[in-house]
This record gives sequence, structure tokens and C-alpha cells, in this order.
Amino acid sequence: MPDVENLLREELKRAAERVQPELLRPLQVPTRRPSWRPRLLPLAAAAAAAVIAVITAGALVAGLPAAHQPAAHQAAGSGSASLPRFYVTTSSTPDGRGIQAVVRTSASGQVVGTVPVPSAEPVEWADSGGTFVTAAADDRSFIIGVQGGQEPTKVGLDLRLFRFAISAAGKPGHLTELAPAPMPNETTEGIALSPDGKLLAVSLQNDSSPDAVGAIQVLDLVTGATRTWTAPAHSVYIPGPPSWADGSRVIAFTWLNADQSGLMSAPRGIRLLDTAAPGDNLVAGTVIVPSGVVAAGSIVSAMITPDGRDVIVVTWRDLTPQARTHTVVVQFAELQASTGRLVRLLRTETARYDEVDVTTLEVSLGVLSLGPQGYALVQGVQFGWLDVGGPDPGRFTPLPAVAVGQYVNFAAW
Repeated sequence: MPDVENLLREELKRAAERVQPELLRPLQVPTRRPSWRPRLLPLAAAAAAAVIAVITAGALVAGLPAAHQPAAHQAAGSGSASLPRFYVTTSSTPDGRGIQAVVRTSASGQVVGTVPVPSAEPVEWADSGGTFVTAAADDRSFIIGVQGGQEPTKVGLDLRLFRFAISAAGKPGHLTELAPAPMPNETTEGIALSPDGKLLAVSLQNDSSPDAVGAIQVLDLVTGATRTWTAPAHSVYIPGPPSWADGSRVIAFTWLNADQSGLMSAPRGIRLLDTAAPGDNLVAGTVIVPSGVVAAGSIVSAMITPDGRDVIVVTWRDLTPQARTHTVVVQFAELQASTGRLVRLLRTETARYDEVDVTTLEVSLGVLSLGPQGYALVQGVQFGWLDVGGPDPGRFTPLPAVAVGQYVNFAAW
């Protein structure tokens, strides 16, 4: 027995050294139990004995050579997922006259540094002023996109792109403007930097053609080359914000019906574009969830996981659409990328809004950024990070980013 106790003690010590303090949940004081609590003592004692037996067995297994350990145990011990250290959002400057990129720590949301964003004006409900932000997988390289330059003779906008990096301590450097985006007079839906930081995908609507059509452009930031995929002529669909997978080869995006009235285009499925395949037809790729509905909720936003196996979506359902006060159900879910089938619901939020606020919420919901360790920055009823493939799927931690009543439209880590 002393050998087992020593083995258990050493194993618990090693486990404690691997714990990340920023991911620990705060302890809660147990509530007082009713008077029948003593009746459960025998069961509690038996359960405690069972737990000790399981821990002891686990410690014994951990002490075995790798070749003799169960496969599941080896996989679990292959490495613990870690939260990206920093995230970046865009928001109004303190004087309200411009936009700034804000770097915060992921553990607490504390501001580490800010940098002004040129030619970006704030808007009332978004606080992001028509800006976009995306990151490479290193959590150090970022690109900011800014829409501007609209003229009376133009329907769309011009997109300016700025690169900046943050130090190991999270301090942001200066913004460096890249070459102008190759398609002026367009409406940008989103941008996505490839994990290696070499390619930038831009989803947009080309407003220069006689019939405005959707397109995705991929800019090679090393060579300056550009490749464009365009939707068929007269198509009423446009691509939503893009995301990368499969070694910077596959781009996933929602397929939006631009003919829907109101502020929000209705997603009609999620498309997967293989950038290594020949041709320039945007709809030549695979489409999943063509109904645009998951678990009775309409898809609002989607992002593919870096390994290309799953798609993380946020859905929306208004339970009382005809009432003055709307009861809204927001859900985050994991889908199988190859089939579109529901793998699991990760989180459900229910809230009530008036007719104005419910519209603002609808256009603001999003899966904003996916880290390689299995965590996502999301905007639901609140902004924060969601465990979508780490050690505690479905766990949500709210983060500060903007003032109460405003929403985060784009964020990255």
C-alpha cells in the first residue's frame, strides 16, 4: 500500500504542474443541505471509495510503460490544449472619432495595447466601423481590413488592408498597409488569413458588374498574385465570411440569399471551396446543410475547424416573431464537414429583446475566430470564448470587448 500511495501522490503532483491557472473555474461554497443529508452518507462514502479506486487505478496505469498503457489513456496524455494568449478586436476610440485595434489577454480580457486604424469611422450599433480582423495560427500575425472610399457614382466600397504583429507580451506594432485590394467598388463580407499567414481570402459582392454577383478572392501575400472565384451571373447568392482548413487548401463560407429583405441575408447552406481544384466557379464546390437549418434554428454564421473535419455554427430562432417582446434561442453547434450532420450541440442561450434590439442581435451573431487548440471566439447573447474541441466542450467564458448594448462583429486570435 505505501508504494501505491507514493505512486498516487507523485501522479497528482505531476497533474497539478500541468494545470493552466487561467482555465481553472473558481471554487464555490457548497450550499447547506436539507435535513435528509445524513441518509446519503453511506452512498457518499461508497462513491468516495469508488473515486479513490479509479484514481488509484489511473495512477497505476500512468506508471506503466507506454507500450502497455491503454490507447485511450495515451491519447488523453498526448498534450493539453491551451488557450491562445491574446485576441484582437476593433472598437471606437475613447473620443468616439475613430476606430482602434485593441489587443487583450484571453484569460481576463485585460487591454495590453491599442493601435489606431486609418480611415475607419465608428457606427452606432457595431462599434467596429466597417472593419475586419483576422489572424494567422501563430497568434502574433494579424490583418485589419477597412471599407471606405465610397463615391456618389459608386454603389460599393474599396477595401484597404493593413498588416500588424504583436510581441510575445502582446504589444502591437504599427500598421503597415498592403497593396490595394484588386477589386474596388465591392461590398466585403469578411476576410480570413490562412494559418501560415501567406494567403488572404476575401468574400465579397462585386458591385461593378451590371448584375452585382458574389465572389471570393485569394490574395497571395508573398507573390502578390490573385485568384478569383465568381458566382454565376444573375445569382442572388453571395458568400459569407470565409475560413480556412486542410493546410490552407479548403475555404468554407455560408451561402447568403441577398434577396431577403431586411438587414440580414438568409444563409442557405455552407459551401466548401477546394482552392486546388481547376476553374473559377464559386458554386462548383461541396454544399452542406442546404436548408440552412440546424436543430430547428437558422444558421447565421459558420467556420470550419483547421483540420477540416467539423464546422462550428451559430443558429438563431425567434420563438415569438409576432410579439413586441421576442424570445430568442441562440445555439452553437458542431457539424460534420463531410456530411453536414449534427455532431453535438455545444451551447444554448435564451434571451428576450424588443423589436429594435432583436434585429441588432440577429445581424451580430457569429463564430468569429477558431484557434488550433479547440477554442472559438464567438458573439452570442454575450461575447466570449467557447470550448469547441478542447478539454471541456461547451464551456463559455464571457470577455470584455465593447460597451454594453454593442456587439463584436469581428475578432481574431
